Amino acid sequence: MNSDAPFGVVIHQDFIPLYADDSYAKIFGYQTAKEILALKSILELIDPELQDLAAHTYYALMSGIEKPQVRNYINRNRLGMTINVLAIEHLVEWQGRTALQITIVDLTEVTALKQAVVQSEHRYQQLANGSVQGVLVHRNFSPLYCNETLATLLGYPNRQSIMSLKSIMGIIEPSYQAQRIEANNALLANTITPQTVDIQCLHSSGRLIWVKILETVISWEGQPATQMTMLDITESYLLKDLLNKEIYIDYLTKVLNRRGLLHFSQRLITDTNLKREHLYCLLIGVDDLKQINHLFGHKMGDKALVNFAQHCQNNLGEVDLIARWCGDEFIAIIQANSKKIALNVAENIRHSNDDKSLREPETNKPIRFSASVGVSNWQVDDTIDSFILRADSALEQARSQITNQLVFT
Repeated sequence: MNSDAPFGVVIHQDFIPLYADDSYAKIFGYQTAKEILALKSILELIDPELQDLAAHTYYALMSGIEKPQVRNYINRNRLGMTINVLAIEHLVEWQGRTALQITIVDLTEVTALKQAVVQSEHRYQQLANGSVQGVLVHRNFSPLYCNETLATLLGYPNRQSIMSLKSIMGIIEPSYQAQRIEANNALLANTITPQTVDIQCLHSSGRLIWVKILETVISWEGQPATQMTMLDITESYLLKDLLNKEIYIDYLTKVLNRRGLLHFSQRLITDTNLKREHLYCLLIGVDDLKQINHLFGHKMGDKALVNFAQHCQNNLGEVDLIARWCGDEFIAIIQANSKKIALNVAENIRHSNDDKSLREPETNKPIRFSASVGVSNWQVDDTIDSFILRADSALEQARSQITNQLVFT
């Protein structure tokens, strides 16, 4: 650890601060630790673009998927200024529960000094060749320099193989190319500040890898050039996918859970290509689950839920969302061009549930159960909460009558 770099300590559970020292507070622009402890979540201290990654990292650590390690983050202090920090992780016990202790080392000044030093190109190459990150310097995407680490990261035999390329654009996955051209032009025009971005690159083997890049403008042979540092984060993305399954998927039915539905529906409504008036919410209640549990046991009730979830999926389109909302209730967010089509989907779910695999243990007779459905259509001033609430009210109305009903609001 650099003895000249300020450092502080925080301990948290689910990002709720339990302990912090004054040094930690001052790194982020606060005066005392009390101000940190007053925060609802220390996620506020992390750059919004990195908050999802921080959350996934936390759950990976707490679940044992990842081990504590040292990580480098770009954060923002209270004044909005970018700070470069080193985070050293430790799992500790706090009042009988596991908590995450993070020692933060502020490398901002150290990084600034290094940036001044590397203006000397000879010294720059010495530093870059020893870096654990891939380093590439280009001008309008024509390579001027790269280190061996970058060649290894991308699967090339040596750095000369990359230097011989006319353009490094070919190593960037096509869907990200226009984005990087725009960002490079903005950096050179000094209209944006350097920031970390996750993109996909093409490995020499043909497979796609995820890399975290940081682009900065430097002077090369007296002319502006762009320096890219790359870090392979493919494994982190694989872990992220694994955690998504654990976080967003219902353990029993393997459809989305409530958290997953809210997450993906929020992403859905921000899609600029989506016509929101074509969105319909179906809240579906399995009417006879309590009776099945009572007569045949919870194992049979669980099987009924699993089979009903599959039945719902079979009646929905690829772009539709289905989740277990709670207990005996499921929720679907579907896209339909008309109310008639949406109601047909709801009716198919309600009427076509002929599950012959559910049978009474003693008589082998089929166990039949019905479903009630509440349907709402997206309104101009809706939020996800109000959209779902109207479908919930419709389901309550349907269940207050008799079973196996459909109500539209």
